[in-house]
Amino acid sequence: MFERYRKDHKLIIPIAIFTSDEAREEPDSFSMSIPGHDILRYRFLKVELKRHHWRRFIESDNPVAAALLAKMAYNKAEARDVRFAYLRMILRLRKKLDGARVALVMSVADLYFDPKQETDEALLRELHEQYPEEGVAEMELMPAWKRWGYEEGIEKGIEEGLEKGLEKGLEKGLEQGEEKAKQAIIRKMVAKGFTPEQVAETIEVPLEEVIKAMAK
Repeated sequence: MFERYRKDHKLIIPIAIFTSDEAREEPDSFSMSIPGHDILRYRFLKVELKRHHWRRFIESDNPVAAALLAKMAYNKAEARDVRFAYLRMILRLRKKLDGARVALVMSVADLYFDPKQETDEALLRELHEQYPEEGVAEMELMPAWKRWGYEEGIEKGIEEGLEKGLEKGLEKGLEQGEEKAKQAIIRKMVAKGFTPEQVAETIEVPLEEVIKAMAK
């Protein structure tokens, strides 16, 4: 690949991005050797995310910065603000990138964020209040497993709400939607070759729940 790009007169600059949970001095080279002889020495630029404060990047429309925002420098008190800033960055990126690229950015960010359901729901409400014109986009910011069952859950919740009270019906409908979405993910992962144990560990559910979903 290097030779192909070099023939096209394109400069390739190797960059290593370090996502350590603490700030530390990372290497900027890699070497291979055998006793008495150096075989290879490879140098590269490095980006140590913990040495960069997250607020420096939240006004940019850089998809890499959005994807890696959770690994930058911030304290526990700022965690909620970081998550909110990330969601706003995604809303802006949706106007500049196609759906596949936005999904890629979010999939990388999901590796590093540890979102809590109550916190995310509160943040989405805040986004809706501050940016009501982004209503459809805000739905897409919800975690994928929850979003897949969200609309169906709301619909069923509204129907039950007519009989038992709207608030209670919506709550139950959302719970059913989320449960159905989890079961769909389990079946998709199993179909792609994941073992029940791998599925349980990946989406953090009991193994018995995975086996039960597979049987349906």
